[in-house]
Amino acid sequence: MMSLETASAAPSISQLLGKLADDGSIALSEIREKANHELSSFAELAQKELNQFDISMPPAISLISGDGFQLKLENAHPNEAEIQNWLQGNLILARKFKEVEVLFEFVRAAESAGEIFPESCNFHIGLTSAGPIAYFEDHHSQ
Repeated sequence: MMSLETASAAPSISQLLGKLADDGSIALSEIREKANHELSSFAELAQKELNQFDISMPPAISLISGDGFQLKLENAHPNEAEIQNWLQGNLILARKFKEVEVLFEFVRAAESAGEIFPESCNFHIGLTSAGPIAYFEDHHSQ
């Protein structure tokens, strides 16, 4: 069950996708373009905030959504404590992450129609010196 606070932080589909066609449809290419744009926007925000802590890449930073609408660091990193501290309670960044995740879920669902994905599959955003990457990874396979 979503709390009111979480529900109000969750973006609506129309906010995420923008204007739909008259018949209510939207092209997959437009969703993919929006997903990539939002990923870049997330990475810019993250980089700006990380610069305040003098944290730079490499090494890459892999983020996943944890319990209670919190982001968490998924990989080992020399600045792990600072990064965890930065992520703690950062609802603006968490909301932006969720927006990117939902858009990439749309793309994945459209590209893999009918396929069922394991619940152990997590969405990741990797912040790298070469730019951001978004991917899904099944955590039972590790």
